[in-house]
Amino acid sequence: MKVILNKKKNYLHQKYQPGETADIPDNIARRWIDRGIAYYFNSGIYYEANKINKLKLHDRVSIVILVKDALVYFKKCLESVITYTNNYELIVIDNGSKAETKKYLKEQQERYEFTLITNKENKGFSYGCNQGIKASTCDYICFLNSDTVATPHWLSKLMQGFTMPDAGIVGPSTCFSGGKQMLPWFKSKRMRMSQEQINSINPGTGIVETEIYGFCYTVARKVIDDIGVFDVARYPIGSAEEKDFSWRADKAGYKSYWVKDCYVHHFGNKSFEEMKVDPLSIRRKNDIAFIERKSDSNIYIENTVNTPEPAIPILMIVLDRLEYTKQAVEAVLKTDYPFKLFIFNNGSDKETTNYINKLEDSRIEIHNSSENLGLTIPMNMFFDKFKNSQYVAKVDNDTVVRRDWLGKLKKVMDKFPLFTVQSDHFLAMPFAIENNDEFYKHLLGAKFGDGMVYFFKNSGGTGQLIRRNVIDAPIPTLKGKGGLSGWCNMQVAKYKQYPSAFYTGTWIDRLDQTDTNKYKEISDYPDYDKMIKKMRPWGLGYAAMNISELTKLKNELKVWYGDKVGSLH
Repeated sequence: MKVILNKKKNYLHQKYQPGETADIPDNIARRWIDRGIAYYFNSGIYYEANKINKLKLHDRVSIVILVKDALVYFKKCLESVITYTNNYELIVIDNGSKAETKKYLKEQQERYEFTLITNKENKGFSYGCNQGIKASTCDYICFLNSDTVATPHWLSKLMQGFTMPDAGIVGPSTCFSGGKQMLPWFKSKRMRMSQEQINSINPGTGIVETEIYGFCYTVARKVIDDIGVFDVARYPIGSAEEKDFSWRADKAGYKSYWVKDCYVHHFGNKSFEEMKVDPLSIRRKNDIAFIERKSDSNIYIENTVNTPEPAIPILMIVLDRLEYTKQAVEAVLKTDYPFKLFIFNNGSDKETTNYINKLEDSRIEIHNSSENLGLTIPMNMFFDKFKNSQYVAKVDNDTVVRRDWLGKLKKVMDKFPLFTVQSDHFLAMPFAIENNDEFYKHLLGAKFGDGMVYFFKNSGGTGQLIRRNVIDAPIPTLKGKGGLSGWCNMQVAKYKQYPSAFYTGTWIDRLDQTDTNKYKEISDYPDYDKMIKKMRPWGLGYAAMNISELTKLKNELKVWYGDKVGSLH
């Protein structure tokens, strides 16, 4: 696990200073974090020089990097971004690269879990950037050239530009660009500089309103909402697309700012060199197109590019119950929406472990634990591993999902501002109910697709889609409850901003517990039932519903939602 040091600390033969990054074993990292020695690498806290200043956490940023070979430079770029950046999601667009570049991208994507979009041919810079916009989930998007090198705290510094009046676009200092952003004394030696030399550059201080050039071009999403995206039709290959975008943003009332003390090194034109394209001739052609476009009163450009849907990570925690595990895994593998199944083997017996380890499917990743770690630790590991995903999902190993479950739940989540949404099933609620309708009729609901969305404080833990990008803290561990209540409590704490829901448009089967399967009078795994009931001492399916509390919740959610959800009842 990567952490950043708050204090001086030695580990093995390495001496770490405040602000430095350490890649250390997970158990050591968690101990350092608990003791205040370090903090999570992706927490977004900004540390400066030898003085520790905890500044305001900057908003999460989508970083979009287009790659068309020039691999030696992209390697420098990726390494610097991973090392020096906090609180971001990374989206890499492979714009028709060669086999060597594709191999490297695939290896690094598996290592760092960033979003990778692959185009079979070069679609051009504007097209690739628009693909990145479609795939992004943050309120700010940084378009970073693949021949740049980031420096310590660059993004934290850069985001200060958005504190300026009417800020819509910000950019850093550099050694190679047009406009005022370039520091000319570094231009001639930029190709020979090491990362250490680059990090030592002092570009000055201050924030200046000026035109921003496109090597590191960071935009607030509200600008895209108002003027659309880059103009693919006018600038298909590259050059001048950001000049056009800035001109349209200015027409809409947004300003552009140069943040002087943020430095991003730019080697310059390396992809064009690989493509054997003269950037000057393209720039001249596009400058003419830009002059002509100024006579067009329409400043909005719709995003019409095609972007493959990113795979949604799915967590399945497995503890024995081999026959049910087989059914659960086989059902997930038939899912008709792109996914990645992360199986956490939670100390299963030999037979179940052998089955898991023999699974051969590129969509499956396995983590084996020699002991049962409960639910909290696997879920926190999963959430941390896939922190750059907008959505993640969870399926228990006693659950059979329908082929369409994931795609349908995603449509619900795309429509409604929910924390979680769960497929319909025989509800395991702490209420004595004969059927789901008896419970649902007391909830706020909205018609959607093939069924109804019913809003509640939380939804259960299986057949569930989760909005990962709103989880900003680990699930707390509650003694004696195996983390079950911790997950539910996290949802309840969030529900005023992001309620959860059940969706009746798709069904899941719960296989084993008598409390969760209306067809099963005797459990196949009575010992498992006893363990669950011990962790949930109030039991399942025994208490009478508190109608007044449900009515109160319904009214709270109705006020919060207002007219956002369409047809309410």
